[in-house]
Amino acid sequence: MTGAAQATRDPRRVSPATLLRVLWRSLFLQAAWNPRGMQNLGFAYAMEPALRDLYPDPTARAHAVERHLEFFNCHPYLAAAIVGGAVRLEEEVARGAAEPRSVSAFKSALASPFAALGDGFFWLALRPAAALIAAVTEPYLGLWCVALFLAIYDGVHLAVRAWLFFAGYRRGEGIVTAVSHAHLPQIIGFLKGSAAILAGGIAGRSVVVAGLPHRPWHAVLIAVLIVAMAALLPRIGLTAALYTAMALGLALGGGFL
Repeated sequence: MTGAAQATRDPRRVSPATLLRVLWRSLFLQAAWNPRGMQNLGFAYAMEPALRDLYPDPTARAHAVERHLEFFNCHPYLAAAIVGGAVRLEEEVARGAAEPRSVSAFKSALASPFAALGDGFFWLALRPAAALIAAVTEPYLGLWCVALFLAIYDGVHLAVRAWLFFAGYRRGEGIVTAVSHAHLPQIIGFLKGSAAILAGGIAGRSVVVAGLPHRPWHAVLIAVLIVAMAALLPRIGLTAALYTAMALGLALGGGFL
C-alpha cells in the first residue's frame, strides 16, 4: 500500500478531548526544565496524549516520544503554537503523509524566533504595562490592584496561548503566517508607549503626594530621585537603579528620612 493510499484509508486524527488535554499539559511546559534538554521533558509530556491516540503500537509510540525528547527551548507562551503544529505534523506522520524528521525540523526552525517574539511581547511589553495599570489604580482599589494585574496579564496570556495552540494545529507549518498577521511588533510598540506614559503619571503623582503640607521637602527629594535614576540608569544598570529607588522609598515611607 502506498503512502498516499494509506493516508486516504487511515486518516488518523486526535480527538477534540485529546487536543484539550495537550493544551492543558502545555501550560506546564517548564515544570520539568533541565539544563540538558531545557523544555524537552515538558514538551514530550504535553504531546503524550496525542501520541497515544496516533500510535497504538508501543514501539512506534516510543519512537515518536523520542522525537520530542530532543533539545527544545522557546518562550513558554509562544511555544503553544509549536505544540499545536507538532500535533498536526504527528497526524501526518502517523498517516504516512510526512516524514518523522519534519516534526523535529518544524520545532527547531520556530523555537528561536518565537522565543524572541514572546520575550518582546510578554516580558518587555505586556507585563510592565499590566503592572503599571494596576499601580495607577492602587489608591482606589488598594490590594485589589494585584487582582487587577493578574486579571489583565493572565487573561491576555491564556487567551493568546489557546489561540496560538489551535492556530498551530489548524495550520501546521503555516502558523508563521498566522502569527505575522497578528501584528505583534506594532502591539509591542503601543504597549511600551502606554507603559512609559503610565510610569510618568505615577512619578508625577509620587512628587505631588510627597509634597503634602506635613512633609513638603519630600517632594524635592522624590523629584531629584526620579531624575537621578533616569540619568544614571545607563551607567548603573536597571537592577541597581530599582533597588536604590526601593530602598529610598522604604526609608521615606518608614519615616527614617
